[in-house]
Amino acid sequence: MRRQLAFRRKLTAHGILTPRVVRRPAATQTGLTLFELVVVVCVVAVIAGILFNRLRLYEEAAEKAAMQQTAAAIKSALQMRVAAYMVSGRDKEIENLRNENPVKWLQENPADYAGEFYADAYARVRQGSWYFDLARRELIYVINRGNNFKPGADARKWVRYRVKIEYEEMPMQGGPPRKVLSAANFAPVEPYVWF
Repeated sequence: MRRQLAFRRKLTAHGILTPRVVRRPAATQTGLTLFELVVVVCVVAVIAGILFNRLRLYEEAAEKAAMQQTAAAIKSALQMRVAAYMVSGRDKEIENLRNENPVKWLQENPADYAGEFYADAYARVRQGSWYFDLARRELIYVINRGNNFKPGADARKWVRYRVKIEYEEMPMQGGPPRKVLSAANFAPVEPYVWF
């Protein structure tokens, strides 16, 4: 044991076993102060408010696009039906199309189609839905998100569509003028402003 102590002293004298003290810098603060936390919360709240406002705007734009897509599909179905009547020589039956429910021309009813109603069903139909008014012969879309929609004179947030069939008279040589189909359209009853 004495030999070990002597050996250690020798090594310590030569600096081999000298204990080294490592000094660390003073401890730094790693968390947030209360003021910094309040600032971060306020910034996040403002950004979230802007995001939710924009999100509502995009949802409304998506609703408008979905409504217009359904209307375009019905318009295409009307054109196909008119063409089929003309090809088969049943031109006189085209006039009956303005009394039919245009949703029946589609392969599938739209997911937001509420059905047919004889009376004014604006208050009874869920917002964001289509319904066919059997009295007016109109397909009506009741708007759900209409912050940017300007209602008409009736103050209702809806868009009413109707089948419009127009004829013009073509002069015939040596006979009375003939009534010829000039347009078959599925269009809003009144112009609307949405955005």
